[in-house]
Amino acid sequence: MSGGTVKEDVQGRVESFDQSVRSLEKRLRAVERRLSVEVKPEDVEGTVFEKSKTQASGDVRQVIEDIDLLRSGINELRDLVEVSIRTDIDTISERLDSAILEQNERIARIDDRNKITIGSIKIPVELSGIVGAALLLLTGGLIYADRWDILRSPYFSLGLGIILAMAVLVKFYMANRSPT
Repeated sequence: MSGGTVKEDVQGRVESFDQSVRSLEKRLRAVERRLSVEVKPEDVEGTVFEKSKTQASGDVRQVIEDIDLLRSGINELRDLVEVSIRTDIDTISERLDSAILEQNERIARIDDRNKITIGSIKIPVELSGIVGAALLLLTGGLIYADRWDILRSPYFSLGLGIILAMAVLVKFYMANRSPT
């Protein structure tokens, strides 16, 4: 059963190939007939089948020379652009390097602005906080000493305000001073 179907399948494929070959042969014969027909020279003029003249080969040489000139011009421009781009990249990288160094110095200065160095340890200090704490200790000492007459005095309040303002001004000065 299986032998018969394989044989029929192979035979069917052979017939299909045979039909394709016959079709191709017919097409080739038709093309040969068309090519073998004599054509009048008047019918060929101005078409692709016209015989090339010596002027056409001269034009081709001229076009090839023009293409070579264009290629050399393009290569010169490419070299010029590459050189200018390299110089631009170098100047930009130098500017970026100097800007990065400047920013790093500014960051280090800002980090060190509110720190006091004791030995090798840097301790952050908030001047207005220290002055405020000292004034609170003074006020607490006056209350403990039962000196209400000083605490109620307008001069005491004015003195506290001036001391706190001076602490803020000193802080501004320390923040904006130039590094030594």
